[in-house]
Amino acid sequence: MRYMTDAHLSGLARELREKGVDCQTVHKLMLDHEDSRVKISDPEIVKFLASQHGSVALITLDNELAEYCSKFEIPVVRVQDVISQHIGGSK
Repeated sequence: MRYMTDAHLSGLARELREKGVDCQTVHKLMLDHEDSRVKISDPEIVKFLASQHGSVALITLDNELAEYCSKFEIPVVRVQDVISQHIGGSK
């Protein structure tokens, strides 16, 4: 599975790559550059991910974008869910 972070998590993409995870930012995968000043709308992101036929999962903090992905059966990792599971599992 390949991973893509939203614009708010661009630093996470770099850290994951350093650990051997195939992860790029939304800007790198969609626009082939890392300039996050360029706005990419949620519908554009969903359309791009849908065209990848489930081979790219989105990592995001954005609840609305995560909901769109879920509705279109696009793999999505919501950071808040991972943290909640980690904290809940450490009790």
